[in-house]
Amino acid sequence: MTVRIMRALCLCALLVPLFFGPALGGPGSGLEYLKNNVQTRTLGNGINVIALNRGYSPTLALVISFRVGSADESYRTAGAAHMLEHMLFKGTDVIGTKDYKKEKKLLDEIEAIGEALDELKLSSPADRRIPVLEKKLKKLQDDSAKYAVSSPYDRVYSEIGGVGFNASTSRDMTSYVIEVPSEKLELWAQIESERLRNPVFREYYKERNAVMEERLMRYDSKGIEGLVERFIAAAFVAHPYRHPIIGWDSVIRHMSIRDVRDFFKRYYIPSRMTITVVGKQDVDRTFALIDRYFGRMKACCEPPPLKTREPATAGERRLEYHFNANPYLLIGWNKPSFPSDVNYTCDIIAGLLSDGRTSRLYRSLVLEKRIAVSVDAWNGFPGSRYDNLFVIAAAPRAPHTAREVEDAIYEEIVKLAAEVGREEIEKVVSREESSTVLDFQSNKGIARTLNYYQTIRGDWSGILRHLDEIRLVTPERVKSVIANYFIPENRTVGVLIDKKEKK
Repeated sequence: MTVRIMRALCLCALLVPLFFGPALGGPGSGLEYLKNNVQTRTLGNGINVIALNRGYSPTLALVISFRVGSADESYRTAGAAHMLEHMLFKGTDVIGTKDYKKEKKLLDEIEAIGEALDELKLSSPADRRIPVLEKKLKKLQDDSAKYAVSSPYDRVYSEIGGVGFNASTSRDMTSYVIEVPSEKLELWAQIESERLRNPVFREYYKERNAVMEERLMRYDSKGIEGLVERFIAAAFVAHPYRHPIIGWDSVIRHMSIRDVRDFFKRYYIPSRMTITVVGKQDVDRTFALIDRYFGRMKACCEPPPLKTREPATAGERRLEYHFNANPYLLIGWNKPSFPSDVNYTCDIIAGLLSDGRTSRLYRSLVLEKRIAVSVDAWNGFPGSRYDNLFVIAAAPRAPHTAREVEDAIYEEIVKLAAEVGREEIEKVVSREESSTVLDFQSNKGIARTLNYYQTIRGDWSGILRHLDEIRLVTPERVKSVIANYFIPENRTVGVLIDKKEKK
């Protein structure tokens, strides 16, 4: 019996308890279960719907995603995807308001004055009209607050037993998630379809200020986060992956509500939308309900594809970031994304270098040489829709320097290329398969995984092909990728330098 067959049987044994029970019949692997039981539909307007009837508890994990993130922004709109995510929690003309007719008049005035203020602050920051307009804007905001209902969706969902109501924005996509009792599926469909068809951008300027504060706390006040932001901007000189998801401070400060609304109309369209429903359900009823409510969304023209591609690197890019924080090191190599063989090989290289305490980098830098507190490697940063980076990050152990750690990392990569064998790769593949199992332990985990692959790769079954592809990685492919991509002229290096130590 071959190693591959034995590994497949072990995976089978692990997955059976997750998916099968007396009501589902005989044994089989969880991946086969997905193949046989995941059902999909494409609505007339282009929305992709994925449904999986699973489990005994009458609950559903629901994910709505759009193939839009900060990679779809320009310098003018950097941060718009994240800002839009915030605004879609504010309600509609029915949810989130006490009297929309009166509120609407105030919201129109707020928008007109807010846009005028932003233009003045950009073109004539010393204009005497600015304080007058600021005072008037504040008065209008105070008046409109009387009609707004705070966190309207939290209230609605808490009353029907919803949990985990949240959203996230990345460079590649934006997702909205919640878990509800199965019997509340239709109410969820009604609420969410209205939220997407008829959002009201109330409290816009208040929320914009909140995002600025969020940026200050999460990025500008933290060393590693600041380094990462500058590292990405250095690694991508042209491609919009260089934009921070939250946006640049100066852009957020003057982010136009009209630009955010236009961004919504341009990208939150059915052809970029995926709905995933996992849990106890009648799948046919699920498709019918989703079609009834979300099928009302009008199909729109797909935005033109992104033209900008990152130019080939022609030399090492190196930056220093000085901050009152412990030293930190980031090294990134530019590489292709899926479906390139290079991408799958880099998945294996990441596992070989840093997956677990026995991995090469951890064993050498942390346990043996003791020059690093931590070290990690991962593939596909900062996104996966376009060509991206393979990244290694490390925290030096005092008194050792980032340069010492950097040189040690390069030594280990050279050793990997010289020594890697098939057995070592097989161990990484097995761990990757086990990691996939962990993603499938809950309705929410399955829903998010299926939704991600459908949104980013255009087909949920990409998760199955991913496992097939990494099983094909050989020592020769690992050596070839290292020789062609892990080279000095193709890398970006970022170093966080502690200002206190420098003094």
